Amino acid sequence: MRVSYQHTNVHSGNESTLLRFRTADGTRACILVDAGDGVDLDSLLADDEYLNAVLLTHAHIDHYLTLARNVRHSAPVYTSEATATILEHALPEAQKDNDLGDVSVALDALEPIDEWVPILNDLEVRPISAGHTPGGAGFVIRFRDESVGDDLLSGEQHILVTGDFTHRPCTVFPGLATSYPFEIDCLLLNVSTDDSYTTSLNESLETVLERAYAGSRVVVATSSLTGVHYATLLAHSTETLDRDLPITIVGQAAKLYNALECDAPGVDTQEVFDRVGDVLEDGGVTIGGPETPTTGSARRLFEAIDDDPAAVFVQLSTGDGDGFSDVRCTTKSFRLCNHPSLETVDRLVDELVPLEVVIKHASGNRLNQLQRRFDRCFTWGTNDEDVHRLYEDGQWKAPGWIAETTAQQIRRRQWEALQELSLASEASLSASQRQQVDLEAEGIDLEALETVFSRTSPDPYPQSTPDAPGDGDDEADVENPEERAIEEELLARLDAIDAKLERSEETVQARVLSGGEGEQFLELLERADLEPGAIVELTIRTSSRQ
Repeated sequence: MRVSYQHTNVHSGNESTLLRFRTADGTRACILVDAGDGVDLDSLLADDEYLNAVLLTHAHIDHYLTLARNVRHSAPVYTSEATATILEHALPEAQKDNDLGDVSVALDALEPIDEWVPILNDLEVRPISAGHTPGGAGFVIRFRDESVGDDLLSGEQHILVTGDFTHRPCTVFPGLATSYPFEIDCLLLNVSTDDSYTTSLNESLETVLERAYAGSRVVVATSSLTGVHYATLLAHSTETLDRDLPITIVGQAAKLYNALECDAPGVDTQEVFDRVGDVLEDGGVTIGGPETPTTGSARRLFEAIDDDPAAVFVQLSTGDGDGFSDVRCTTKSFRLCNHPSLETVDRLVDELVPLEVVIKHASGNRLNQLQRRFDRCFTWGTNDEDVHRLYEDGQWKAPGWIAETTAQQIRRRQWEALQELSLASEASLSASQRQQVDLEAEGIDLEALETVFSRTSPDPYPQSTPDAPGDGDDEADVENPEERAIEEELLARLDAIDAKLERSEETVQARVLSGGEGEQFLELLERADLEPGAIVELTIRTSSRQ
């Protein structure tokens, strides 16, 4: 067996790769991994080459932008079951604003899989869960080289293609595992990293909860899949805090939420809405897309609250977010990219102990840095679209720029590391397996949220005292449990005020932003040393000055 790889869009993302396999009898197979911007198989495939399959890792447009234009030769598009479901909704929607070609061709070729599927007699593929986004998957490619030996397993080799990944789970889908029932010989590694993801996630959740619990109308604008993910985390967070919070997902995000059969507590979906007021609520959160409020549900929601000083618009963006002007509502923008940290990438390579690593989704100086990062591997950090041979004549090849003495040292280091490798004999390889939502594993700081937002509800059904004196009127002696609960909660709040309130005095001016019934909001015109959740006393002195 001969194996080679070719980057197909080095200057447009570098996340897409063409893998070529050739058996001893000359049989060929070509497999395209993802179809991002700039991929053109017409210029890549030779006249005697045919596309055997496309492996699609997840349903983000930068990975399927050219999918419809590159499906050919009756090749199936293999992906996870969840990603196939998402694409059935996402492709027609994305076509409205992007030149995707004939998406019906891609939809007809979709073939969700969850087991080993043959490409050739000695070549198989299967998806594995990879975190990052709902339905995200990597792929294991298994081939057998008969020239190595007669034993069935002696010539078996495994390639792991990660796509974008996280070790963190994503909603109910597990993250990428670091141990398998077999050795990983070659790793095609997407190296998009983000060290600030969990910090941004927690800061955004604190902002949303703080304003919603204060009675504001909160709008969250983000991409559809991130909306599904975020709504799930927000709903399970409020369940943990034991505090109700109305959460509504609208538009395309609602369609994907329903299609994936998500069922987070307290989440309502409105795929289509005639009146914006029907999906906005004081003290509630409404999630819609896209992340920039210039089109779609996000635009309608933003226009409904932009003149409300008590409302807040939260943007979850993959970039730096947009500035907003001439609006009276509060605007917040958080960069939220669910990628692994660089430390996580290191951990994956260390624990898998592959001999070959092919760096993807990087270019320039970053590519050069990563190429020298893994000293136990043959690391390919090529910045070209040449065909590079990885395996031939029964062995994995060293890159041509590595001296033979260095190659021998790398092989020795990798062999020594393999002696300590523990295979996960009972690990599940299913990409369709779902699990319970694990907030801590997702990176949420529950302790911090509970410190600020949780409250202990009083017992709504207090035990009566049998010997308590009464006036003989049974109805009068029976206390209304609901009234008792309200009374106890009010007393608890007063006790908390007495316990926490410091009697230091400071005079600052404030402007009234809202009046009338319900919640009232003040804007401090001078800086005051106040902590979130602090309880203060106000002395109201009105002034005619505006």
